[in-house]
Amino acid sequence: MSISILLANFPYLLQGALVTLWLAFIVVTAGTLLGAIVGTIASSGGPILRSIITTYVFVFRGIPVLVVMFLGFYTFPAFGIRLSAYAAVTISMIVYVGAFVTEAVRGAIAAVPAGQVAAAKSLGMRRLTMLREVILPQAARLAIAPVLNISLMAIKQTSYASVVGAWELSFAAREVVERTLAAFQIFLGVMLIYFLICYPVSLLASYCERKISFDH
Repeated sequence: MSISILLANFPYLLQGALVTLWLAFIVVTAGTLLGAIVGTIASSGGPILRSIITTYVFVFRGIPVLVVMFLGFYTFPAFGIRLSAYAAVTISMIVYVGAFVTEAVRGAIAAVPAGQVAAAKSLGMRRLTMLREVILPQAARLAIAPVLNISLMAIKQTSYASVVGAWELSFAAREVVERTLAAFQIFLGVMLIYFLICYPVSLLASYCERKISFDH
């Protein structure tokens, strides 16, 4: 096995890794923001709103991300909207990640001790003030670890974007393999790059989980 093929093509793979990182950054940032807003609304909205949000979460958590990407890729053209593969994949993944973050945020808000909510009510706090001053700061701390795990999952799922033609690390690797036929060496390099991207996030999530368990 010659490692020289991997070394010669490593700069090209790193270009793909930069696209993967950029795609992951947009998906994780926007998906977390979407999930935080929808999760907060789900915890304080009326029954109809809660039912709509529950349906959104239930549907998207029950569908493989690859199917969501294909739906996004083919749905927009069906309505006459022309989007690039990147835009279709990014929007699909934001909605998908948002469903998972919604559930994490809703669970974190529900985990805030009822006594503190009752104490805030007894002080005459309005609902929005109570959310801002009492509930959300504690819920954010509880939600950090699960949201980081969801982010880790989203980073790895960006590799599916190559299936609908979005050029990123996995797509670049396939191009190199088709040219060199050195599949093992190239995907060994891809594995190393994904590990270097995901391992720090994994360590941070583990640290947050230990920190929260210790504090409780």
